[in-house]
Amino acid sequence: MNPLQQPIAVGRTAEIIPFEDGKVLKLFFPTIPQPWIDKEVDTGRFIQDRQLPVPKVFQRLKLNDREGIVYERIEGPSLLSVLARKPWTVQRCARLLARLHARVHDVTAPPDLETQKEWARGGIPETNKLSKDLQERVLLLLDSMPEGNQLCHGDFHPGNIIVTRRGPVIIDWMTASKGVGCGDVARASIILEAAKAPERTPMRWLLEWIRQLFQETYLKTYFQLRPDQRNSFFAWRVIMAANFFVDVSLPEEEEHLITIIEQGFRSMAVS
Repeated sequence: MNPLQQPIAVGRTAEIIPFEDGKVLKLFFPTIPQPWIDKEVDTGRFIQDRQLPVPKVFQRLKLNDREGIVYERIEGPSLLSVLARKPWTVQRCARLLARLHARVHDVTAPPDLETQKEWARGGIPETNKLSKDLQERVLLLLDSMPEGNQLCHGDFHPGNIIVTRRGPVIIDWMTASKGVGCGDVARASIILEAAKAPERTPMRWLLEWIRQLFQETYLKTYFQLRPDQRNSFFAWRVIMAANFFVDVSLPEEEEHLITIIEQGFRSMAVS
């Protein structure tokens, strides 16, 4: 099959193109740094060997001066699509997400993987949307956090879980790091909060109720499975909210993130 047929999906870093024998080619844009691609290949092979439910990595190739990775083709809707079609399954979907996340954190990360603290620091000094005082407080908090050696996904949400005939499959490992499971959960909680329906969306109150129930069920289930991870949750929420400024553009999102940071510091001061 000709790998240069029409893409079936286009993301921020690459196009996904049908390949031969039930595979897909992830063809990166020329602007993507080589180390990012190296990391994705190495991480993909590592997690595949650890028996996590992930797409198989077959080979790496170069096509028209663009780097590519050939993956197993994963067929099925995302967990987000399932939730949109069947909102009454919200708690079941949230519990599934929590169980999968706990499985990821059961894996010891490869020693050469970027640390979670290095990754989280990346966006904080670069943003001008936080006051210098808050930046400094967040960075001091980050420096005080443990390193950890758990495998962390970095972008764990229902859109990155594909529901297949062989079960759920976790995709999109470009932001993987070595760190603390609780930090990864805190990042996921920020992503879930950022998924708020815009103002004047039809039935917004119902969508918000579903989103909140999903987040509450996900967190409750995860910490039931891994109660030892709960203690540093609010500290990591502060850090991940600050890191998330790189990905937001709406004033209301920025205000919400600053609220999370300020409330987090108040909670830690009280405790």
